[in-house]
Amino acid sequence: MTTRRGRGSSRIPPWLVLLVSLVVASACAKGSASPSSPPKSVAALKLAVLTAVGGHLDYCDPDEYPIPRGTKLENAQARLPTIKADRVAFQAILHHEHLSADQSFTPSQLIAISEDYKQMQAIDLDVAGGAYLFDVQVPAPGSQVGVEELRGTVSRSGVVKITRRGPGRPPACPICLAAGVRIATPLGEIPVEDLRVGMPVWTTDRSGRRVAAVVLEVGRMQAGIGHEVVRLTLADGRTVTASPGHPTGDGRTIGQLRPGDVLDHTGVVSADLILYVGSATYDLLPSGPTGTYFANGVLLGSTLARSTIPSRR
Repeated sequence: MTTRRGRGSSRIPPWLVLLVSLVVASACAKGSASPSSPPKSVAALKLAVLTAVGGHLDYCDPDEYPIPRGTKLENAQARLPTIKADRVAFQAILHHEHLSADQSFTPSQLIAISEDYKQMQAIDLDVAGGAYLFDVQVPAPGSQVGVEELRGTVSRSGVVKITRRGPGRPPACPICLAAGVRIATPLGEIPVEDLRVGMPVWTTDRSGRRVAAVVLEVGRMQAGIGHEVVRLTLADGRTVTASPGHPTGDGRTIGQLRPGDVLDHTGVVSADLILYVGSATYDLLPSGPTGTYFANGVLLGSTLARSTIPSRR
């Protein structure tokens, strides 16, 4: 006898059940996947930018400026403890260079680590929504002296987009002030590292009178290994710390001053050369005809006003 199966009792073949399950599982997996990679450290993002712009910046190399010192290998060996202490940056560099922390580095690997670290310090990332903005100078393609400016964005996951290419200019490598030196402005004294373009500042006119101006340019220089500065003390109690080559308001340099000399209408008590312990030094350029400003009350000149400062790559 033949028995008919009703619609409710019909069976789906096992192979079809398995096929449908696999398709649904696959679709669910695709729908739940993150559309972007996890966020990376700022150090890793800087390396992503460095790679995207060609791997070499046109910047003020702290091993070359203001005074060239050591060979690339010697400088890399001296810098390695500093890099290791910056753990996030060190891990990012190791990943970037396909190295591990427990291996012995060859001379070429040490130099690569050092070059990465120095150039990372020269890349500033400004937060813009869910990404970062960058603006760097690189050697122009096919040119020995030309500079190209590249602007763009890098996402938090490391996707770099270059949005503008154009003629650049060699960086003015400042012979700078120590961090914490206070600059006189109409708003009060402000640490040099906190000054920004467009802020008001006191300068002098050609007759030496103090007049208000605005900041036209600011400079930041990574301090090289063994960088030395002069701690200058005047008879009236004013003191300022700057690189030996930093100009005074009357056209000399800090490094030329000796006890008994006169600076800013006051005698020099001491001019001691000391090892700089900061990570960077700074300078600014005020508007006006003299390029001078008051640092801890001492009238100084700006290194950014110099048109002969060379580019260091």
